Amino acid sequence: MTDTRWQGDAVDLDAYLARIGHHGDVAPDLATLRRLQAAHVDAIAFDNLDALLGRTTVPLDLDRVQDKIVRQGRGGWCLEQVVLAAAVLDRIGFRVSAFAARSRVRTGNRHGPAVHVALRVDLAGDGWLFDISFGGYGPHEPIRLADGARLDGDWSFDLTREPHGEYRLRFLHPEGPAELYGFTTDPRYPADFEVLNHWCLTHPKSPFNRQIVLQRTRPKVRHLLIGTALTELRPGQPATVRDLSRDDALAAIWDVFGVSLAPNDLRALHRTMAGAA
Repeated sequence: MTDTRWQGDAVDLDAYLARIGHHGDVAPDLATLRRLQAAHVDAIAFDNLDALLGRTTVPLDLDRVQDKIVRQGRGGWCLEQVVLAAAVLDRIGFRVSAFAARSRVRTGNRHGPAVHVALRVDLAGDGWLFDISFGGYGPHEPIRLADGARLDGDWSFDLTREPHGEYRLRFLHPEGPAELYGFTTDPRYPADFEVLNHWCLTHPKSPFNRQIVLQRTRPKVRHLLIGTALTELRPGQPATVRDLSRDDALAAIWDVFGVSLAPNDLRALHRTMAGAA
């Protein structure tokens, strides 16, 4: 029986699995959870473009999220992707809850707004962090929710519990660990998502409503486009950054991030970038 909060009964599971390129059976087990997260972050980019296209809202109802991400081939920002992923996991039979996290990327600020949302999945007595929408620095597989948990490989992460009770997720770069975000697992619900969504879309301090933010996590390379600055990450190597021309930045939306934009949206985005120059 699905959880009505996440609307698993309404998700088009076959279409979602085709969108992320997942083949084979699915079941509420750890092997499936790992395959789903890796496939999702490979196929679906973090995409804030609606905030730059004059949209007055970014809908979070499952029908429109599925239409945008699954059928139109778009990405989405974390709230949209969490709505979709929670419904998928619920449909498969996982026990799912959501929580909010405070980003520490670049600033190290431990007291900023908790506007990133990820999922907790409970399996056989263990909780697992399932985060499919933190972008180019985010994990590609679930991480057990425990002090000292690690995800090792080409891309390595660890999770520690801080004295005041928050978890801290770190990306283990060759040049040293980088804090990604801090969080507790206090549950958040779809009604909370609407408040966070409004902040991301409209607040003057939101990092998502002023310039392009596209991010994608692939097995051997990760990309981030912030404005016209394209960052490339490869395992075991320092990050490289290139400043793109406006036309190259627009071309990268599809060529690098796999985000399919309608021609009129691409033209509107070109005008928006020209006006901001």
